[in-house]
Amino acid sequence: MKPEGWLSPEMTKNKVIYTTFLKGRILWVLFIIHFFSACSAPFFSRKQLAPTRPDVLVKSIEDHAAKLRTFQGWSTMMIESTEGGFRGSMRLSVKMPDSLWIKMEGPLGMDVIEGRFGGENALFVIPAEKRAYRGSIRNMQERGILPIDLASPEMLQGILGLPVPYPAVYDSLPSLTIDSRKYILDMGYGERIWIEPKGPVVTRWEKRDANGEMLWLWEGREFRKLKGIRLPQVIRMTDYQYRQRVTLVYETARPNRPMKNGWFEVRIPEGVETIEL
Repeated sequence: MKPEGWLSPEMTKNKVIYTTFLKGRILWVLFIIHFFSACSAPFFSRKQLAPTRPDVLVKSIEDHAAKLRTFQGWSTMMIESTEGGFRGSMRLSVKMPDSLWIKMEGPLGMDVIEGRFGGENALFVIPAEKRAYRGSIRNMQERGILPIDLASPEMLQGILGLPVPYPAVYDSLPSLTIDSRKYILDMGYGERIWIEPKGPVVTRWEKRDANGEMLWLWEGREFRKLKGIRLPQVIRMTDYQYRQRVTLVYETARPNRPMKNGWFEVRIPEGVETIEL
């Protein structure tokens, strides 16, 4: 019986070759690590963001968002709340600043809502209720039928991924800091906005109460440049007060393409009651 650790001459030779090879690989890896550590400045360092004024930065964000004139897209949509979850899809056609056609479908292609919202008026159909609502957006909001103004430029910018801070609605200009390669605007009243210089675009917008507790949060992720416009593929909107979250993942996004005739039409099916407001 051969003692433990015993190797034949051939095996010993192979082991020496393998050990030499392994040492060579380790030395090469160590050399690479040392090289990039010693030369990290030219290879990995990034220039600091250039100082700028808050009003100049906001104007740049607004100018970038203004490049978007039309939008057509399809996204998966996930809604999470204390009452349960929902997963479906959403198709959008938008003509800025205030015209929106939208269709939402649930699992297995079930129609949830189809509508058009433009200016002060709206028409939308809810097949499950066999009802259609047509009339003033303000009247719909007052009656609780439509909780938000989907045709407002601010709402459209939010669901398309190009929200714009408007300092005019605040008492004073925001303060500006730089952190982790992003600008941060402190708008006051618990609102802070993170801005990526490419674009520039908003990547995070949060609102906190006087105690520092989060009220709501908007996030844009995985930005892509399409037709000269940087748009996020993923948008997440969280309402911490009502414990609700909506996530949009755009599978298709077509900015600034010609709109087909009839893009704004909504057909009311037979047997659906139309309520005028």
